[in-house]
Amino acid sequence: MTFALCTVVALAQDKQDPQSFFIRVGGGFGQRLAQLPPQIDANGRDHYGKMRSGFHTNLQVGYLINHKVGIGAIYSRFGSKNKGISNGVSIDSKDAVSFAGVTINNIIPISDKHDINFNTRVGPGLLFYNTQNTLVNAGVTTFSDLSDESLGLFTGVSLDYRIANNLRFEINVDKTWGRLTINKVKTNLEYIALGVGLRFQF
Repeated sequence: MTFALCTVVALAQDKQDPQSFFIRVGGGFGQRLAQLPPQIDANGRDHYGKMRSGFHTNLQVGYLINHKVGIGAIYSRFGSKNKGISNGVSIDSKDAVSFAGVTINNIIPISDKHDINFNTRVGPGLLFYNTQNTLVNAGVTTFSDLSDESLGLFTGVSLDYRIANNLRFEINVDKTWGRLTINKVKTNLEYIALGVGLRFQF
């Protein structure tokens, strides 16, 4: 972290563009990297396998120190839901993994002619996990709602293209890292997401 901050300070001295604020919104497809629960039948593997895929959204606000470096705050969320059967029990599940943290952004021009940049984002934060399950077994319905949080890390890369004076279109790949233990069971909160976004600069 000290090295990253020193890098920001050094690059901030090379100002070629006006300082500006930015807001970035994006979304796409996400994939949890969690392992399937043990001791489940084929139906259960199908259900929990589908729960690993879902939709990803994120919002980032920040400040461009110069044309190369920015700092920001990001909120990212992965969500999935599915109805299925596992070991003869009907299951209606909803999972959500959210990340809130700060990032250092690095902007690398790769085509001045077409105004295309390569971007990287990295930073620490908190991961929030929530899982809701409704189980129906022999006519008896039970509901569970578990939540917890853990330290995490957000990383991302993207290509952006200017489509208007203060608007850029992005194609991005993000990965969120983290784990926690719920009821003595280790849960992998990592997910990878592929999506698109728009970045507004002011």
